[in-house]
Amino acid sequence: MKSQSKTLVFSGLLLSFLATYLHAASTPSGEVEDETGFSYIVGSERGPENWGYLEEEWRACSEGRKQSPIDLARENVKVIPHLGDLRRNYKPSYAYVMNRGHDLRLRWDYKRAGSIEVDGREYFLQQCHWHHPSEHAIDGKSYQLELHMVHSTLHGEVAGNTVVVGLLYEIGEPNAFIKEVLRRVTCETRGEEMEAGEEIEVGEVDPRKIIKGEHSYYRYMGSLTTPPCTEGVKWIVNKQPSSVTEEQIWSLRRLVDDGAWNNSRPIQPLNGRHIQLYNPDSERSIESMTSLRIDAAAS
Repeated sequence: MKSQSKTLVFSGLLLSFLATYLHAASTPSGEVEDETGFSYIVGSERGPENWGYLEEEWRACSEGRKQSPIDLARENVKVIPHLGDLRRNYKPSYAYVMNRGHDLRLRWDYKRAGSIEVDGREYFLQQCHWHHPSEHAIDGKSYQLELHMVHSTLHGEVAGNTVVVGLLYEIGEPNAFIKEVLRRVTCETRGEEMEAGEEIEVGEVDPRKIIKGEHSYYRYMGSLTTPPCTEGVKWIVNKQPSSVTEEQIWSLRRLVDDGAWNNSRPIQPLNGRHIQLYNPDSERSIESMTSLRIDAAAS
């Protein structure tokens, strides 16, 4: 009987550990799941300028020196022709949409949606969410919407193990990916807004439909843009914006309905950081010039 009891206790502990591990693994590293503890209303008690004083774990929001978002201003950018294309290996997977309080988060099954390779290291796609208006700016210009694709090595710590890909949107043609997400959410909720903390399954979603083709992109070291504002995050922001309609933007905001007009953090100081820009055209131009020199030398 004692042996049986020990076995049962061990089995219970093992199951508990596995459940905790799987939950942690399926949760985007370091991000606050319940966003109702802070606000985006500047000047309010829980507004962006006060995030660092609301919780001890959020001190980086006020004291950090490498915070995001930033203005990707031309005078601070260095073009790196051989920075290279990103190796994307995304694939369709079952996904879940959650109202986190200030944004709509689309989460994929654990390690099932593929990954991105940066500097020879693999980062698995965890989730994506939207900010209105954009958080990053290019030469002082902000955009109507910004998508963040959060990737992690799944090694626990956010710093050094997280890559966030940012995609900016400007008003134009309807965005096919957002249209599909909204259609699925509307079918599940029957057009009603989602409660804060509510998560629904929306079936298989293909992240390959988010970014298509070859793009120039910026790279810099920053932080999460929501509390706890953890630093050590590799940021990749596409230079070429995608298109979206005003109706699609308001549909995303209405599903959350947090009473705020926006859910974007103000621009943070650069504090001497380096911003790199990869431009495929400049790389091709250098390769072409090199080829011409070789041909001229041969002749």
